[in-house]
Amino acid sequence: MDGTQHVIDLEIEVPIKEVLRMMGCRRGAPVRPALRELVERLVAESRSVLRPRGVYAVYDVERVGGTELVLHGCRTVYGPVAEFLRPARRVAVFVLTLGDAIERLSAERLRRGETLEGYALNAIGSAAADVATDAMADLVYWREAGPEEGITPPFSPGYCGMALEEQQTLFSIVDGSTIGVTLLPTMIMEPIKSVSGLLGIGDAREVMRHGVPCQRCDLDQCRMRRG
Repeated sequence: MDGTQHVIDLEIEVPIKEVLRMMGCRRGAPVRPALRELVERLVAESRSVLRPRGVYAVYDVERVGGTELVLHGCRTVYGPVAEFLRPARRVAVFVLTLGDAIERLSAERLRRGETLEGYALNAIGSAAADVATDAMADLVYWREAGPEEGITPPFSPGYCGMALEEQQTLFSIVDGSTIGVTLLPTMIMEPIKSVSGLLGIGDAREVMRHGVPCQRCDLDQCRMRRG
């Protein structure tokens, strides 16, 4: 693949249960009706300010193994992610964002002393970023995978042993500024509700056999845990 960059709009729906989980509610635990009603109201309110957009490019894998992933014409990606993407023949590198409106809405409520609403809006932004990442994976699958191919879960810097500094490598491969995302010297993205990552594309049977790193990880509280 030639690494052509594709800018896309993403369609998402934010599940109430994921927002509650971001707020510390355990799966299956009872939730106070007043809290659920508050979250439902704020999720409905936030629909008008969430603007999920992404940019991605697909590159052929030249070499993968150990802790190095080499994509054609790109800087080397280092870390355990290389092993996680071993079945991939091609890799989609992506950056996505919700924009900064949800952050500003949360900050406004906090300034007004509406602490719970501000906290809930921040949780909505975090849940929406996760949903947008899944939407990006779905879009890459339908646009880029062949009939006998599957895709890996998305892997992002800061998770699964992938150093946060790898953000620099991903931003050297795709131009986050095309969707208004800047990588700060601290390796934090601006707007904050943004995600960068990698998606492997390869033979569906090999991808399935390889599984996901979560199956070999004992960090039960990781919010990125996949089934």
